[in-house]
Amino acid sequence: MTKVRKPENPLIAYDFLLNTTHWTLQGKGGVGKSFISSVLAQYAVERGLVPVCGDTDPVNSTFHRISALNVQLVPITEGGTVIQRLFDPLFEAILCTEQVSIVDNGASTFLPVAKFISSNMILETMQEYGKQVYIHSVVTGGQAKDDTVTGLLSMIELVRKSKTNTKIVVWENEFWGIPEFDGKALSVMPWVTANSDIIQGVVKIEDRNSDAYSTDIRLLTENHMTCREFKESDKFGFIAKSRVNRVFESLYAELDRVFGYVPEV
Repeated sequence: MTKVRKPENPLIAYDFLLNTTHWTLQGKGGVGKSFISSVLAQYAVERGLVPVCGDTDPVNSTFHRISALNVQLVPITEGGTVIQRLFDPLFEAILCTEQVSIVDNGASTFLPVAKFISSNMILETMQEYGKQVYIHSVVTGGQAKDDTVTGLLSMIELVRKSKTNTKIVVWENEFWGIPEFDGKALSVMPWVTANSDIIQGVVKIEDRNSDAYSTDIRLLTENHMTCREFKESDKFGFIAKSRVNRVFESLYAELDRVFGYVPEV
C-alpha cells in the first residue's frame, strides 16, 4: 500500500473521509465482504477521493482482482500459514497516509487479524495517531445468519475493550435472506441498539426480489468490474446498466446517510 496524492480536481469536497481507514471484517465466508469493500472504494472515488486499497485474503483475493481500483495484495502468509508479524507493514502503511484506506480481509484471516489487532493494541495506536477507524461487518439471513451475528458481536467486543473511538458499520445483506430475529429487524435488536455509541449505522444491501438485479450484480463481480466499467462496457444492455447503477446509487446514498455527508448540488 503506497501513499497517493489527493486528486487535483475532486468531483466533490473530499475531506469528510480523509484520514479514515475502513476494514471489512467478518468470520463467515461468502457473505459479500469483497463486494462491500469494492462498494466502499467506488464510493470514495465518486466522492472525489483516490482510495488506497488492500486485500489480505490469501485464498479468494476477489477485491484484488478489480484492476480499476488498484488494490494491492498484502502478503500475510508464509508456506500457507498466517504470520502475524507480516501485518506490521499493512498497518504502518495505513498510518503513513492521510488518504482514505480500505482493506478487505478474508474469512480465513479473520481470527488472526482480530487477534493481532487486539494483542498489538492496533485500535489504540490508530487513535493515538489521529486515524479514524471504521470496521465494516456484514450480517445476512439464511443459513449464515447466526454465524454472521457471531462475527459482528466479536467486533463489538473488540472495539468495546479497546475503549477507542473506533466505529462499526453494519451491512445488512438481504441477498441471502433478510436477517430477522423472531420477526424483528436487525436494526432494533438489543445488541445493535445497546451499542449505538459504537455502531456508526446500518447499510442495507436490498434484495429487490428480481433475478435480473441479482444476475447483473453477479456478472459485475464475476468480471471483476466497477460500476463505472459496467456502465461503459459494450457487453451489457442499457437496462442492465440502469439496474446496476440503481443498486450502487442506493448504496452510496446509504453511506452518505451513515457518514452524515450531504453531497453538493
